[in-house]
Amino acid sequence: MSPGVNGGLGAIEALNPILHALVKLIPPATGASDIGRLSGWTFAIKDNTDIQGASKSDGLGPPHPRVATRDAEAVRRLRAAGATILAAANLEELSFGATTQNPAWGACRNPWDPTRIPGGSSGGSAVAVAAGMVRAALGTDTGGSLRNPASFCGVSALRPSHGLVPTLGVTPLSPSMDVVGPIARSVEELAAVMEALAGGTVRAPELVDLADLVVGVPSTYFFDDLEPAVGSGFDAFLSLLTACRARVVPLGGLGDVAAVHLAMATLQNSEAIRHLQPYWNDPRVSDGVRGRLEAGRAVTTAEIEHSAAIAAQWRVAVDDALDQVDVLAVPATPFVAPVAAADDLTQLSRRINRLTGCWSLTGTPVLAIPTAPAPAGLPVGVQLIGARGADRRLLSVGESIQRESDWHLRRPDVHGQGSRAAT
Repeated sequence: MSPGVNGGLGAIEALNPILHALVKLIPPATGASDIGRLSGWTFAIKDNTDIQGASKSDGLGPPHPRVATRDAEAVRRLRAAGATILAAANLEELSFGATTQNPAWGACRNPWDPTRIPGGSSGGSAVAVAAGMVRAALGTDTGGSLRNPASFCGVSALRPSHGLVPTLGVTPLSPSMDVVGPIARSVEELAAVMEALAGGTVRAPELVDLADLVVGVPSTYFFDDLEPAVGSGFDAFLSLLTACRARVVPLGGLGDVAAVHLAMATLQNSEAIRHLQPYWNDPRVSDGVRGRLEAGRAVTTAEIEHSAAIAAQWRVAVDDALDQVDVLAVPATPFVAPVAAADDLTQLSRRINRLTGCWSLTGTPVLAIPTAPAPAGLPVGVQLIGARGADRRLLSVGESIQRESDWHLRRPDVHGQGSRAAT
């Protein structure tokens, strides 16, 4: 295994001053396992997650709470499998956004082009993996916080079935949608991490014959106003599936997905405001996140009930669609990673998550993987959605696709601003 695969302190020292992906190093754990499936793997952990001996920031400046006396359950499981926890990763304040332009810990930047953002809120986790600082990372996902940064940064991520990975020791945002999940370069690596995170209930996947695969592509919403490079990347992905003799079928009947997207935002904000009440008047919170808190406080009971009804109808429609096909496929983001600017970050976050938030209401696993990049080399991602609880099957599909493609092997050259083949 080359140093570039597993990362390490040298890579962090060289790259973190440019990318601001990591906020602190984690001292070696006493009594940590040196055997197991993840032995020798280095990890970054999103800094909304308890790491024994460290104080999590949740993306805010000081003062911070006392150091954690124990690991979050997901971290404990990684260590038990032999993982080395190397650092805590940068994130959006309170995980409430999709840009990781953090005023306290530095504006996290995209390793493919440091003038651009990495997405978020698990932006630091995705950047650390993409730049080769660590082998894999842990993040959280409520409305797209694993999937959009993985797609902007050219790596792979899994939003597991809701409830599969314990969230004990992770700061909640919207618990009905919050999940903990892995980011890695390949689906094969994601599967190895999921074996540990899911307590052995998700075993290493078996490859599937893509000729037996039926892939459903929704016919509306997900292809409205796509940036051309994203549309081309998705077309290349479908062409690969077709070349592998998978059957790609158009799907209707999902209803008004735009209304679902708005319902998800309403439900997320109304839940978040309850769990983030201690921060309502916290002077450490920036104006952008404070605006999202105020939006949550303004949600009415009638709006919550209306949104919950839309979400229930959506779950039925998605379940019905997944009865007809093996997986659904859609783009991950409407555009490639945006240039960092002084735009309204709240509005930008909503646009970034326009294609991801709806799936968070379903409880289903969602896999984000790279496809053909934009002409300038910027990554493009796709989402594969599987049936609820079928995480192993979804990982099998993703790994089988990556056996037939090399998009996930591309790596950024941060200093040279190009890309190179994996080593």
